[in-house]
Amino acid sequence: MLTIYAPSNKPQSKCWEVFKGIQASWSDKVKIHSNDVPYFLHDDSDSMFWGLVNNNTNLIHQICETGQTWWFTDTPYFGRFDNNNLQPDNHYWRICKDNIHVSYVAGLDTKRISKFNVAVKSQIKNGEHILVCPSSNGIHGFLGIHDWLEKTVTELKKHTDRPIIVRHKPRGRGTSGPSEAVIPIQQQLKNAWACVTSCSISAVESMCEGVPVFCHENSFAKPIGNLNLDAIESPKYSDPTSWLNSLSYQQFTPEEFANGTAVGTLKELKILS
Repeated sequence: MLTIYAPSNKPQSKCWEVFKGIQASWSDKVKIHSNDVPYFLHDDSDSMFWGLVNNNTNLIHQICETGQTWWFTDTPYFGRFDNNNLQPDNHYWRICKDNIHVSYVAGLDTKRISKFNVAVKSQIKNGEHILVCPSSNGIHGFLGIHDWLEKTVTELKKHTDRPIIVRHKPRGRGTSGPSEAVIPIQQQLKNAWACVTSCSISAVESMCEGVPVFCHENSFAKPIGNLNLDAIESPKYSDPTSWLNSLSYQQFTPEEFANGTAVGTLKELKILS
């Protein structure tokens, strides 16, 4: 059994792009439950969420304490939706097991990443500034690190004299992400020594631009990132190709959620049994 916690009073929510497909293709029986409730259903079902809307953060924390399986769906790593250009098969959503970001699966091919025309540049070895990219307040609240930005900047100043540029998540027109950016992140990465983020997807752009990443322990970038800011002057950087392949295999279009591609792929990866 799978219980989907959804804003059932908001039929226009983009969560239904995922949830309708899950209802059509999931291996087990699926039921919908409101995510406005204070407590999750204490049964043996897996749980699924979209984003950290309504009471999702509290519900997920409760479920984590029980050890039960939960699934999280949200913004993708590539192929993000654009409200001004929503077309069939032109945008994706990530799906994660027991975490808000996907795990690393080694040894995958380039079939899915090739859809996104991702180019990986050589490492920038003479960069000057440090780009700090905090995640949203919702993510920081979920992780219990509300003061991440202040603490991070303070810690950086202990270990480097490099200029620090803070880039907050772009927002506008009722949405967020690259489409709302006044300054593209690639422009701010052009001469960067490192990108420091909690769990932001800016880690993807950074690695593709050849900029080493420092991230939070819970970040999806942990397999290729640096965790300790005291190493800011000697960051490690490795070829992110295998990591990018892994990310691409854990995000799907609404159509792929509906036609069984998502479920089939997750089973092949042994993420879903």
